[in-house]
Amino acid sequence: MAGIIDLRSDTVTRPTLEMRAAMAAAEVGDDVYGEDPTVNLLERRAAETFGREAALFVPTGTMGNQIAIRLHTQPGQEVIAESRAHILDWEMATTAVFSGCLVRAVYAERGILTWKHIEPAIYARGAFRAATGLIEIENTANLAISPRIWTERASLTPPRRWAWM
Repeated sequence: MAGIIDLRSDTVTRPTLEMRAAMAAAEVGDDVYGEDPTVNLLERRAAETFGREAALFVPTGTMGNQIAIRLHTQPGQEVIAESRAHILDWEMATTAVFSGCLVRAVYAERGILTWKHIEPAIYARGAFRAATGLIEIENTANLAISPRIWTERASLTPPRRWAWM
């Protein structure tokens, strides 16, 4: 595994001594009141980097996903996502709880959604159908992280699920 950077989760990373020293020496403040200089600097730099008016630091990917879904949908809509998407497999129905939306799972080879996968799943609001409110596309490089893992998983057919090793 030398040379591979594992980005599956923020809890997988093990900080080096230098990282721990930087954390211990960091100037801190209350983020709720906008008094944390480290968070403020991070948000300013992110906004500048992406050419935006402002940026918001959130401590988890799940929090970021759910904020984005809530901002881009209305209750009662569907969110189209690949069948192994993080919002479906790892976020415990929070899309339904926080946004009042249903996730429509669409299988795609290696987790990469294309228009041919998405178009047939899009619905306009009807008598018995929820309208599509959002198409969620994520970085699914995690499905290609190891040729061995992909080979083992490729033999499985949808809708069967597998757990991460």
